[in-house]
Order: sequence, then structure tokens, then C-alpha cells
Amino acid sequence: MQSLNEADKLTAKAKFYLEHDLLEKSLGFYREALEKREAALGEEEAGVADLHYHLALVNMELERFDRAHEHFDRATAIYEKLYYPEHFALGPVASSEATCFLREGKLEDAEKACLKAHGIFGKTLSGEHRLALEAAYKLATIQRALGKGADALKLFQRVMKAVDTPLGPLEEFKFLEAMIQEEQGAAEPAEKAYKEAIDLFARRRSLSRLAACLEKYGEFLKKQGRDKEAEPVLKQAESFKEQGRGLSRSQDIFPSTLLRA
Repeated sequence: MQSLNEADKLTAKAKFYLEHDLLEKSLGFYREALEKREAALGEEEAGVADLHYHLALVNMELERFDRAHEHFDRATAIYEKLYYPEHFALGPVASSEATCFLREGKLEDAEKACLKAHGIFGKTLSGEHRLALEAAYKLATIQRALGKGADALKLFQRVMKAVDTPLGPLEEFKFLEAMIQEEQGAAEPAEKAYKEAIDLFARRRSLSRLAACLEKYGEFLKKQGRDKEAEPVLKQAESFKEQGRGLSRSQDIFPSTLLRA
């Protein structure tokens, strides 16, 4: 019982240091917590799997990718043994490992992990849940990078109803759709999606994202030989980029969807 209490205290310290970006200290406390918890409850227990998952996340932030994958794999193995292969607990692990693969530039591995996460969330959560939307967006981003724009657009067709709510994030999906349509050579659908995204970003006063979208739309217009139309759009982009500097805003592109989690 003492080891378990110590493990809980160490885990709390690890989370505290992680929140303050003191990654090495956080990692050390997570390791100690894992040792204590394993001593108290054995190596194949849900809390032990949780600690492996958090160790994977910290190692990923430290760019120790091989070590991160070892912990992801261990967490996955424990969850699958305790539950079943498509249990909800495995969704965040697969989604985070997809992010890890992305940071390594391993797109095929990232797609495989993200497909797994997307499938699990699709069976265990509503389509409007934040985790489900994040997985869908991440999968579309990966497929775009792999040159599978058509697959990403099919994914959009399935998720758009869940995205089109007051909580969004329709604007982010529309922005990504616009860039994919442009890359697919579909100028008319691309322009329509750009305009819809710009309107939605403006309504939410998301200045940095509005600036990014306007900039891409301006570049799109220039490629179409519409320089006179592009010039004021690009000026708007610079203006909103300047207005957005110094604002205390989260880097989270889906802030409103936190209410769904």
C-alpha cells in the first residue's frame, strides 16, 4: 500500500513538472512512479499502462522517439490484454503514436496508427467528440502529405455533419479541404472552401488562422493569374497577422471543441 501511495505522489509531481515544461524532471518522476506502481500491483495493470503512455509522451517531446515507441508499445500490449483491441483506452495511445511518427517523418506509419485511432474513436465515441474530430483532421493531414487527397476528401464527406456545429471546428476542416482541392486541381471547389473558411475564421476572430487562410487564398488567386484580386487579400493577411501578434491565445486550433471532450 505504501508503494502505491508513493507512486500516486510521484505521478502528481511528474504532471506538475510536465505542465511547467520541465521535461527531464517530469520524466524522472514518471519513471519512479512506474517502478513503485509495478512493485505494488504488478507489470500488467491499467495504471501501469497509463504511466507507460505518459512516459511515451514525455519522451516524444524530448525527441527520444525510439524510447517513446517502446512505451507506446508496452501501454498498448497491457491495454489489449486487460481489455480488447478496440477498447477506448487504446485510441489516445494510437493517436499520440501517430503524432510521434509524424514528427519523425514516417508518414506511412503515422497513417496506420491514425487509422487505428480513428476507427476506435468511431466505435467508442460520438462523431462530434473532440478526440474523434482531432483524429479525423490528423488523418486527413497525413493523407494529404502522402498524396492521398482523394481519400482525405472522402473522409471529409463523412465527418462534415459532425463538424458543422456552433462548436466547430468547421473552419479548420474547410481550410484543409481548400488546400487539398487546390492540390487536386479543382479550382472552383477550392475557392469555395477558401471563402467559407475565411468567413468562419473572421466570425471567430481567430486572427492568426484567418491571416494564414487569407495568405493561402491570395497565393491561390495569383496562381490563377488573378493578381489584382490577390493583392488586397494578401494585404489583409498581413494586417491580420500583425493584429494577431502578441495576443495571448492557445495554439490549439480546436479550442471550442474542448466543451465536447
